[in-house]
Amino acid sequence: MTILMPTALNDALVALLEFRLIDWGGLPPCVTSDVSAILGPHDKMTEAYLGAYPALCETYPAPDSAAGGLVVYSRADRVMAVETAEPPHIKAMKPLGDPDIRKPPEFSLVGYSVHEFLYFRRGLVLSVGQALTPDVEPPLKIARCRGIRTLAAPHEYGAEYYLALKNRVLFEKT
Repeated sequence: MTILMPTALNDALVALLEFRLIDWGGLPPCVTSDVSAILGPHDKMTEAYLGAYPALCETYPAPDSAAGGLVVYSRADRVMAVETAEPPHIKAMKPLGDPDIRKPPEFSLVGYSVHEFLYFRRGLVLSVGQALTPDVEPPLKIARCRGIRTLAAPHEYGAEYYLALKNRVLFEKT
């Protein structure tokens, strides 16, 4: 018996694992067993929050990839988001151009103020840190790279994926 790998999912995961962000076209509908069929068994499982709701968080190693692996967030076996184990270099986002929407800084990384860059039509969320002082190198860096399903409008990036500070969802103009 031949098992057919979900091609759209395989292509999407490989694009993210190799930091080919321009090739990421959104997370296709899938369940955790689809991811396991492509990446093999997870090596770690914990509970976490994705947005305002709990999610199962499974880590899949991919040591030969640029990202080193993926963290998969799921609810009732439905994959909600995938996150690279290591963030890409800031150069990986250059082909994407400006984000559709940029959220104001709501979390920090030592020496950086971090904005969420939402490419909602592409199903990509990059947490981009901007140095707080001019002598910090690099002045911009990606702190987190998440793939989600494509969204039709920014307001769809709500509590399912994101819990805003003081429970508010705000956007900045780009």
